[in-house]
Amino acid sequence: MKNLLQKTTFLLLLTTVLFACQPEVKVAPDSFTVTGTIKGLDTKYMSRSYKDAEGNRVSDSIFVKNGKFTYTAKISEPEFMVFWPNVESTIKRTENGYYPAKSSQFAFLASPGDYIEFKGVVTDFIDAYPTGTQANDDLASINSKIFPLLNQAVNMQLEQNKLEDTDPRFDVLTDSMNLLNGKVDEMKKEFVASNPKSKAAAWYLSDMMVRSQVSQDEAIKTFKSFDKSLAGYTYYEAVAQRVEGIESTMEGKIIPNFTSNATPNGETFELYSLKGKYVLVDFWGVWCGPCVAEMPTVKEYQEKYKDQLTILGINSGDSMEKMMAFLDENGYDWQQVLAQNETEDLVLKLNVAGFPTKFILDPEGKIINRFVGSTEAAFGVLDELLKQ
Repeated sequence: MKNLLQKTTFLLLLTTVLFACQPEVKVAPDSFTVTGTIKGLDTKYMSRSYKDAEGNRVSDSIFVKNGKFTYTAKISEPEFMVFWPNVESTIKRTENGYYPAKSSQFAFLASPGDYIEFKGVVTDFIDAYPTGTQANDDLASINSKIFPLLNQAVNMQLEQNKLEDTDPRFDVLTDSMNLLNGKVDEMKKEFVASNPKSKAAAWYLSDMMVRSQVSQDEAIKTFKSFDKSLAGYTYYEAVAQRVEGIESTMEGKIIPNFTSNATPNGETFELYSLKGKYVLVDFWGVWCGPCVAEMPTVKEYQEKYKDQLTILGINSGDSMEKMMAFLDENGYDWQQVLAQNETEDLVLKLNVAGFPTKFILDPEGKIINRFVGSTEAAFGVLDELLKQ
């Protein structure tokens, strides 16, 4: 009995010493590291796409060997990131491309100094989740519940794509997908509402607002319940700006003023300098098909009402060079600014959640109308306002 007790004590001490001797992972304060050994990660590399300091889209490769990867990169502020695994079983292919399913991504929140580890497996989706920081532990707690449901839904979509819309199974699959997606939305709302101190909850609320998956009233109520300890965190501040944008860009309000040096000639532009005429504010991007399709009509109305109407384009998602090349090629010569400048993001400031978005302002800067998505109706309103 005595020998058994001594052996047990020795093993406990040995375990404690070994645990204590595990090297602490050091990450530079201006970087993050993410790692993992994932069963089923049968690829030579994963991909990360992001914008550089000049706004250009660039890609990194995350090399994988025997399912193991380690990636370190510079980072200046908290950022939500995804890696595309390039594993064929996770790619939701269609005849014309593929669905960029969230459940087919390694998703995590990175901040300067973070060391993040993924645990899980890859099957026909990424059933692997991040740990190592409280933000990522929280993110894993919700994603591990919703990723399997999202994967079911996108697999149903692929199955439905093979059917004629007269097939009785078509409507059954539609109902099933709607049920799953509705359940996912409710689970995300519950997660956000139940975790008022969580950075992951702040990110999820920001993402849901961008995707119009939460009503404005719900978003405002949830944001006001967040703990003030989140103040200063990138995605908390993004939600704060959107909430302020909701309240300040309702029809009948005077649109908030802004100044920006992110202009083609580098000169400072001020929104309120346009007072005195009606103004059409057009949020757009070269990448946005519907935005580009409407721009010939914008040009037509610029010329049609040149004495009464001023056009302001606010570009989001393009570099200055790409934007200017497109404008010059097509002869679009109205005032332009980039949505992101050195002091603020106009997409957040004016609560833009879809492209194109158009505002019609009266000569005093009051918002007469706001149009989101397909915005052809804006031109009919301009005719009613400006016709002689």
